[in-house]
Amino acid sequence: MGLDERYPDSAILTFKPDPALDRFWVVPPQPQRRPYFLALMLDLMGKWRSCRVWRHMGSWPRRPDRQRPNHRVEFQILKGIGMPMGTADIVEFKRAERDQLTTLLFSTTIFGWSVGEDLYVVPNDARYIIRTSHHDVVHVSFRKLKELQQFVNRMDKEEFRLPEAVPDWTFETPDWMKKK
Repeated sequence: MGLDERYPDSAILTFKPDPALDRFWVVPPQPQRRPYFLALMLDLMGKWRSCRVWRHMGSWPRRPDRQRPNHRVEFQILKGIGMPMGTADIVEFKRAERDQLTTLLFSTTIFGWSVGEDLYVVPNDARYIIRTSHHDVVHVSFRKLKELQQFVNRMDKEEFRLPEAVPDWTFETPDWMKKK
């Protein structure tokens, strides 16, 4: 696991030597489907005991921006689940805190609008890397092809299919999409 050399200025965390075992899913546009979508991803990471989470290139907000209602709501959610406000700390969630972790991911998929709010989630066994993205997708990196296939199959069964196109013109088309 390390930073992807293809993107030296972006601090993209990936598995080495094979970043090709990555996929992404579009976040369901219906907010009521998001908690299940995100909790399913956490469950599909296996028997993890804890997950470490950090904002990709940002920090937890110090105080709400009074001019932005969305920022005030997000601040209350983050504060309510115990995030270390005003820091760039990595936070560890125990498995028993799965609901708080799902809430954090949910909030990020609603309010995350820039790379600074994207989140990384890595379980204690480091078999997966989940990254929320301001492109309204969630990326998952895998160590093993078999785990990727099982994850994709289960997501598909739950009607969360891999996309057939990138979400916008700024999103680089991954190799797995080019092969189709």
